[in-house]
Amino acid sequence: MIVVSDTTPLISLLKIRRLDLLESLFGAVHIPQGVFDELTANPDFAEEASEIQECESRR
Repeated sequence: MIVVSDTTPLISLLKIRRLDLLESLFGAVHIPQGVFDELTANPDFAEEASEIQECESRR
């Protein structure tokens, strides 16, 4: 199954430290470039952006 995520679910899961749920439920999750840019460019989500960037490097 291919899953494409928007920003809000990612931020919500990151805040409760349960991003792992996406992988366990769906395997691979694709984050569109626009969502990645929105998440990593917003200083309000610096901690979350760091975790997403770590996931990106595990590709």
